[in-house]
Amino acid sequence: MNRMFIVSAVGTSLLRNFVIDGKTYDVVDRYKMVEWDRLRVDDQRNIYPDGYICQISREESLRNSLKMFLSSNPRRYSAEINGIEAVLDLYPQPRSNIEILLYASQTCNSILCAEIIKDVLKGMGYTYIDVVLVKALRSVDEFEEGVIELLDKVVRNIVEKSRKGYKVIVSATPGFKAETAFLSIASLLIEAPSIYIHESFNKPIQLPIIPIKIDIDKIKKVIDIFKEDRCIDKGDAIALYGLSEEVIESYRFMGIVEERREKGAICIRNWIQKIIELYIK
Repeated sequence: MNRMFIVSAVGTSLLRNFVIDGKTYDVVDRYKMVEWDRLRVDDQRNIYPDGYICQISREESLRNSLKMFLSSNPRRYSAEINGIEAVLDLYPQPRSNIEILLYASQTCNSILCAEIIKDVLKGMGYTYIDVVLVKALRSVDEFEEGVIELLDKVVRNIVEKSRKGYKVIVSATPGFKAETAFLSIASLLIEAPSIYIHESFNKPIQLPIIPIKIDIDKIKKVIDIFKEDRCIDKGDAIALYGLSEEVIESYRFMGIVEERREKGAICIRNWIQKIIELYIK
């Protein structure tokens, strides 16, 4: 039996459920946890590594309370565990045969959830669990940097495991939706299914594997042009490489290149370079 590799984002459903559960009020009040599940990434309490939540999360009394709460009903209180267990609903096999990658944003609340979830998963019989941190997106300008980290730390793992013969599955239920959507699309390139559970569903569904691939012919010229320099003069792109204004605009529209008008240059997007590095060998 091929080993299975499950990838899941980490959200804050554990904290949300802990806060609204009436039996945990004393702990919630003691640590001022009411807003923890919905803090902005730039909230001072949530900034890694010195935010209030990062500091207070080292206290064993808090960690033990969260572990006991989550252990009492893992699937109900954690979207991450519910998604992982849903994979086994569809593809039954021993938990000891599963490798799990949890990726959390570099924020105090997400990291705390990831650590507690990892501990509870181990208690459930999962043996191989890694947690990786990806850049917390504080602005639209940082989104591309976050995508690059996602490609480097998460998608790279997916591609490598697939090449080693693992059965790769993405849990698309928890986490930041833009990241999860991007990850699900990236997984389609290696024909890895995604499992999704909407809160109103009783059963998991497998999102269909659409047969997509990178169109080498479409980007081969881009690869050749930018193989040495990330940015080239727009005039050179037209005169030396035969790119028309229409082609440049189509590349820009697809997100393959960006135009820097103040410098009169066009540049290949960093995340495209990562995609090429990961998928084209």
